[in-house]
Amino acid sequence: MKGYTFKVTLFLGILLLSSCGGSSSTGTAPVDTRSFYMGFTPWPYDATSNAVNITYQKIQQDGDIVHHQIMQGIPWEEAFNSTPYPSGVENDLTLRLNQTVAGKTVLLSVDSLNSGRTALANDWADSGEVARVAPWDTRDFDSPEVITAYTNFALDLIARFDPAYFNYGTEASELILNDIGEYNKFITFAQQVSANIKAQYPNLKLMISVALKSPASAEMNLIKANIASILPYIDVLGVSVYPYIFYNHADKGNPDNLPADWLTQVSALAAGKPIAITETGWIAENLVISNFGVNVSSNETYQQKYVTRLLEESDQLSVEFVIWWSLIDFQALWEGALLQDDLAAIWRDTGLYDEQVQERSGLSVWKQYLGKTKI
Repeated sequence: MKGYTFKVTLFLGILLLSSCGGSSSTGTAPVDTRSFYMGFTPWPYDATSNAVNITYQKIQQDGDIVHHQIMQGIPWEEAFNSTPYPSGVENDLTLRLNQTVAGKTVLLSVDSLNSGRTALANDWADSGEVARVAPWDTRDFDSPEVITAYTNFALDLIARFDPAYFNYGTEASELILNDIGEYNKFITFAQQVSANIKAQYPNLKLMISVALKSPASAEMNLIKANIASILPYIDVLGVSVYPYIFYNHADKGNPDNLPADWLTQVSALAAGKPIAITETGWIAENLVISNFGVNVSSNETYQQKYVTRLLEESDQLSVEFVIWWSLIDFQALWEGALLQDDLAAIWRDTGLYDEQVQERSGLSVWKQYLGKTKI
């Protein structure tokens, strides 16, 4: 279950369809303010233009930041030569821009890692993500051609999306766990890419993100021992956190059982850098995946408890933003386009709206915080 590989599946085709058609805060801030932006990704709940349109409507209604995560790969050859991208790439980018409300704060992530978080990102072609071909199949993070191509693509998308935050290393911490040699090459990539972007956008907040595990686990200790080498090349440290599945404490579906430092552990990683939640969520239904040996009991009430705890503790940490990854349960997408993929099931029922687009109780807590003044 390493990485979030299913998220790339059919994402380009799904998005293109639309072109056809609470608790009071216990934090340090006053009760009427919050430290962070609040938002979602435009991950749709079904492979229909109507579902895509409704998703965009809801994420902008219920949030003040939109997370556009480009995870289909990089059009390496075109980006390197500054030639036109494949039409499928352009169509996806145009759709995202057309659907995003003018003036909306944007987090833009252009994934430099592949979906398994084991190596350099694949190629983005008309058909979506495909394997890199020669000569790109032998190039790596520290190859000058890769750094040039990624920089060109990133600068183009930054000019188009005008983001407040740019993440060039989604879950880069997984390289530490999967292949420390690749991580060391990624450090060279980060140093040069960040310098190239800062030369043109000195005020843009650059990021990578860490996929949190159980506090004090062997995995987190290894991440902590190596993450400091990347900190000079970022302004904000992001975290993705799904404790109901990727932590190892007992009775994980009930957020009352979260370790006390389930989130605050990131402070030791950030070494004084600002922090942001780039991805999170909590299941509102039981999760059983026999092939993975997963059996986690949860419900709508537990999800609401997590929303409350997440937002309260985020305020205490003065995080920059909180991104709840999937706003609406994607049961229909899972049963259809995703072919009931086991990995996809991990996030299927994390919506603050259920699969009928009916509000869950956690959304009321979310909206209460959204109504506060962002400081």
